This record gives sequence, C-alpha cells and structure tokens, in this order.
Amino acid sequence: MEISISFRHVEPSDYLKAYVEEKLKRLERYVEGPLEAHVVLSSERKHLNKVDIMLNLNGMVINAEEVMDDMRASIDKILDKLERRLKRYREKIRKIREKRKAEISGETSEPERVVVRRNINLKPMDVEEAILQLEALGNSFLVFRDRENDNVCVLYKRKDGNFSIIETRGRVH
Repeated sequence: MEISISFRHVEPSDYLKAYVEEKLKRLERYVEGPLEAHVVLSSERKHLNKVDIMLNLNGMVINAEEVMDDMRASIDKILDKLERRLKRYREKIRKIREKRKAEISGETSEPERVVVRRNINLKPMDVEEAILQLEALGNSFLVFRDRENDNVCVLYKRKDGNFSIIETRGRVH
C-alpha cells in the first residue's frame, strides 16, 4: 500500500502519521490489487479537524471527508466509512464474477431485464393516423415516423385518456 500524508494548518506529527498508516493497513484486506491512499489532515477555524482521504484502486477513486473536534476521532470515523464502501465494492465485484462464471457454465441466476426485443419498420404517418392505429391495436404506445418532419416519434396514451408524443430531433438512418 502506498500512502502519502499531507498536513495543512496542522503541525506535522509522527504520531498522527503512524496512526493513519496503522488504520489504513486494515483496508488492504478488502482489495486484491495495489491500493494508493492520499490523506490530507487539516485544521479549520482552530477547533475543527478535517480529514480527507482519496483511495485509488486500479483506477477507481473513492473519496471521503470527515470533520470533527478530535483528529483521531475524525480518522476513525472516516476509516469506518471507507471500510463500508470497500466492503460494498468487494461484494459487487464478487457478484459480477459469480455472474460471469454462471454465464460461462450456461446457468443464469438472474433473469435478464430485457425480455423481448423487436425490430420494427417505421411507417411515415401523421399524428391523427397514429392515434387511430394506436387505438385499433390496443397497445400502450406506438413508434412511428412523422410525415411532416421525418422525425421518429413515440405516441402513448396517458392515464387521463389523452395522448402524448415524444419526438426525436435527429434523423434515423
């Protein structure tokens, strides 16, 4: 673990430096790769102590900040925050790896969110014609190409019985 500690408006102290390094060592167990930490210990308005920590995990950056009366209490609290974040990060990585293994072996534990994919031909029509077609089909929405300006539009029926149109500005080629 590579640790850099900076002091702003605080006398550099070997005790605080050793305290921070000791506390940061416990974060190593939550990551597999190299961990870089940049710590800034500062004092604001004479009685508030601020601790900023920026962790770099293989390009992913995790920032945390804590302000309290006691510097050691700030350090402890911010490290608890970082520990929770790293646990969450480790769990996400573990779930992603399990999902990949399941996909490789042919099993899927979670259903896909996209259930049906359809390709449609966009028919050029005006809004009145689209409303008639939507009502005839009984669907909740209709995608069509506006005859006047050649934009792709989505027509849907609102809960109050009226219709709304979502219209794109660019052309689809």
